[in-house]
Amino acid sequence: MIKQGEVYLVNFGKKYNNEFGKIRPAVVMQNSFLNHSIKDNIYKSVLVVPLSTSILGGDYRLEIKARDKLKKNSECVANWICTLDIDRFLLEKNILTILNENELKILKNKICSLME
Repeated sequence: MIKQGEVYLVNFGKKYNNEFGKIRPAVVMQNSFLNHSIKDNIYKSVLVVPLSTSILGGDYRLEIKARDKLKKNSECVANWICTLDIDRFLLEKNILTILNENELKILKNKICSLME
């Protein structure tokens, strides 16, 4: 079962205009209740934040240094939060890394600040 804060490779599909495309890492943002519902086939969607290796900084990005199976320094791009079908996840590639408690808290705050 996937968990909040885990980073997986996800197929974002064909790039459309300025949207994210291709296979890229993304961090799972949705809570455990919804993640459990995927296993039970109630829901199949997952709320994620894509990662980019274009390090631009700013209020809506969080840098994650290369570690574990995440091979390059990347940024979580909070203003591109989106919902994707679980079938877009390359689960067979396993978890790339897991955000620590502080990183997850900062990313949640960046997402919440989008709505202020």
